[in-house]
Amino acid sequence: MENKNIKIGIIGFGSVGKQLYKTLLENDYDDTLIYIFADDIDLNEEKRKFKFQDFKKDTFKDIYFIPALGYLSKNLRLSILHYLTENNYNIFSFIHPTAFVSKNAKIGKGVIIYPLCNIDQGVVINDGCILLNSTIVAHDTQIGKCSYLSPGVCLSGFIKIEELCFIGAGAILANNITVGKNSTIGMATCLTKSIKENSFVIGNPFKHKESLTLI
Repeated sequence: MENKNIKIGIIGFGSVGKQLYKTLLENDYDDTLIYIFADDIDLNEEKRKFKFQDFKKDTFKDIYFIPALGYLSKNLRLSILHYLTENNYNIFSFIHPTAFVSKNAKIGKGVIIYPLCNIDQGVVINDGCILLNSTIVAHDTQIGKCSYLSPGVCLSGFIKIEELCFIGAGAILANNITVGKNSTIGMATCLTKSIKENSFVIGNPFKHKESLTLI
């Protein structure tokens, strides 16, 4: 049973941080136990709002932290997770109650899984991943650290996604392929073959690009 009586520290308060905050409140987490660490908010210790780097202070060691940084800051999210892990901080993961997660799946630290996701048996979701609404991850698929899956992504079985990847809304990935580290897959792409690290692909049939602009 999940513990809703812990202190939760949201690191970053852009679109992902704000969405996570509202989702926690909608799921009966206590607002007085939620702390926010960001540089683009009005600081107020009484309302538990602090500077971004303040999470490193010893006074906050009892908090369960979750980096809530979006796809444009996935490298920073990874470095923060490394810092939290190396310094023995508590790390929080959130799985929405409407998501299905197989008992045989493995979910890492600092993971966010949003409503109506379906995580099948044998799946491994590594630290810091974000899976947005209605993502489907079929059996025996692995998702690398701090990858970002947009709404409606469908991953078939035996896929390996390396760390720091972005997959756009509605993309479909075929069985038995590998997505190289730090790759970007555009929305509605149908990916049927493995791609190397730092790739940019989009379309159906998919095509390689020099870059993709994500807005």
